[in-house]
Amino acid sequence: MRLIPPHGALSRPLLRLGTFVFPDWKTVRPTIAYSIRTLLAVGLALFLAFDLQLQTPMSSVTTVLIVANPVVGAMVSKSVWRIFGTIIGATSAIALMALFPQSPVLYFMGLSFIIGLACCVSTLLRFYKAYAAVLTGYTIILISVSAFSEPDHIFMAAMSRLSAVTVGILSTAFVFLLTNISHPEKVIRQIDQVLRNITSHFAQPSDPSWNDATSMPDDAGQPLSFRAMSITSYDQRARLLSQANALVEAIEYAAADNYSVSLRARGLRGGVARLLGLLSAHHPIWQDEPPMTRQARTARHIRQEIMRHFATLPPEDLHLEARDNMRPIRRRIRAAMTELDELGEQTQDLPTIAFIDNERDVLAQLCAALDDFMGPQEHVRAIGLKLYFDWPAALRNGTRGAFVTLLGCMFWYICRWTHGANMLTYLIPASCLLATSPLASRASVMFASGTFAAIPAAFICQTFLLPRIDGYPLLWLSLSLCLLPGIWLQFHPRHAMRGFGYAVFFNAMVQVRNPITYDDLSLMNTWMAFALGVVSIALVFRVILPANHRLDSGRLVASIARATEHLARQPLGQHVEWPVWENLQMQKILRIIQRFSLVSSPGRVYELTDAAFMAVSLGRVLVRLRTLVTSPAIHAEDRERVTQALGAFRYLRSDPALTVQTLRATALTLLSHLERRGMPAHTPTRRIAACLEQASLLIGAIPGFFHRHGPLQMAADMPGANNRLTLPVLSTTGPFGMRTA
Repeated sequence: MRLIPPHGALSRPLLRLGTFVFPDWKTVRPTIAYSIRTLLAVGLALFLAFDLQLQTPMSSVTTVLIVANPVVGAMVSKSVWRIFGTIIGATSAIALMALFPQSPVLYFMGLSFIIGLACCVSTLLRFYKAYAAVLTGYTIILISVSAFSEPDHIFMAAMSRLSAVTVGILSTAFVFLLTNISHPEKVIRQIDQVLRNITSHFAQPSDPSWNDATSMPDDAGQPLSFRAMSITSYDQRARLLSQANALVEAIEYAAADNYSVSLRARGLRGGVARLLGLLSAHHPIWQDEPPMTRQARTARHIRQEIMRHFATLPPEDLHLEARDNMRPIRRRIRAAMTELDELGEQTQDLPTIAFIDNERDVLAQLCAALDDFMGPQEHVRAIGLKLYFDWPAALRNGTRGAFVTLLGCMFWYICRWTHGANMLTYLIPASCLLATSPLASRASVMFASGTFAAIPAAFICQTFLLPRIDGYPLLWLSLSLCLLPGIWLQFHPRHAMRGFGYAVFFNAMVQVRNPITYDDLSLMNTWMAFALGVVSIALVFRVILPANHRLDSGRLVASIARATEHLARQPLGQHVEWPVWENLQMQKILRIIQRFSLVSSPGRVYELTDAAFMAVSLGRVLVRLRTLVTSPAIHAEDRERVTQALGAFRYLRSDPALTVQTLRATALTLLSHLERRGMPAHTPTRRIAACLEQASLLIGAIPGFFHRHGPLQMAADMPGANNRLTLPVLSTTGPFGMRTA
């Protein structure tokens, strides 16, 4: 029996311990630099707040901790929207106090309504515009706390709050802008790299790891019952989807920091939307091997060669700023598209024509993305994207914010606790910030744990450090020592919520006034108020108002199905802004992936993602079909047949099989009458038949996704809730809960 472990068993734990105690300098250097800059901004803001004799100097420190960001564009954007939100919140606080100075219950109801409205609006917006909406709401309680006993002082409290926020923002901007060199080309390099990664992925064979990787198992450990890619392929697609989505945020912040980027921001966003749409083509049906025809194999080879050429270009050639180098690339892509058109005319085989049409669409999407990225000098008009407004989630979050506010206010009013307002200064802002998060239940625990850790830190600082110091330098050093753990954690996304809760609310607990006074009873009441707020946050978001991620995912799936049906049934003469439609569906898909992954296994998430991407591909086929039908070469009878086939999409959400049968029958009818048409009508008619065949194939592959009573529209504990999306929905639920065939 061997009692002494091998050398490797001892060395591995020691190596991990050594890495933790003495980490790599390259790894910790960005965190150290961010921490130093943040503490310098804290010192400057605190000094100015004392010098200007502000009533709440720690509010300026809190502002620094909130707006500090290593990305200068993000810091600028958040600072601007924080000032805007503070102004609106201060105005609302004054108006609300003026309306109900002697009516606490009415005041609480008005406050709850405003905060609910702010949470609702913030759910509809993105980035720091959403933060400004939430800030508008909870700024009211932060301003009103000091004026509850004397309502006449509400205006001075609002001005003091606005002054402290402005000092904190200016201090942060001064330090970070002084110690940072702007790199406007960084976002362009990011786009270049993502472009190269995506084209490299599409340049690979249908499934690069098919021969050396197992198929994705289902929940029971069995291979999926429908065509699926390998796990490696799904992982690659997920990484690319994450990279492309991150570009949206990078462009937003770069535009806030650099004027030249802001001029091109619309085109850059449009190009990223095209890349997301390009990734939606990467699903099992598109990955299938081409039909056993020469034209199909040639088409796939042409597409792979274009992608491989694009991915292997030297960095100096594949650069969006090098316009002269990009022109030959785009000419080559357009030449390949023309070659694919000629291949489609050389065959009468319907699956082959459909396959070639799909390959051509991938190249068309890439070419359109390049046109958007190159800017107004190369592209006539950049597309104007729309933001998806998730109204059900917004109304739910608004109700959640209003309920939490009213509950906290009434608890304070009924108990008549002298320091109950301090509980509200934590409960309401924390609830508002968390209410709009799709991961609110999980984030609430991290947020509360960080705040709870700030209570003993505030006790140590207030009891052992502050009474023993004299002068501003020692005050700054003492606060920096206590704030450093929270600042350090904020730099790491995995623990950012803990660090944020610790750093921000540590400032609220430490009673640093101008001048500083000490009141043990007040301190103990404050810490107890925050402890009660921490417990309430966890209780509200984990027990009282938990999120139903499966319900949210099913609702978004139904929204995609309705959008597809509406797209098909629009009049043929009505213009469809395809990139806008596609981007709206991709926004829904990103939300689906984020939420459904919290309540389901990876295999189920992959299946749902495949189905959602197929729905986007179906929309792309419908747009091509609508364009082809309007061609003057199409016979009137054929146009009428296609119009009737598109009308069959009214059964998409009730009987997908009927829609599939109608589309397939129409395609066969068009081909049977093709010889009686003139030669100019042959090519577009064959392509129309191919589009109808593709649409029927995509719908038939995922009937459970489109059906209004499909598996995703059921509660998790209902029979059939875990059925595959490839299975037909054999029965539906009647209006009185009866099951009908």
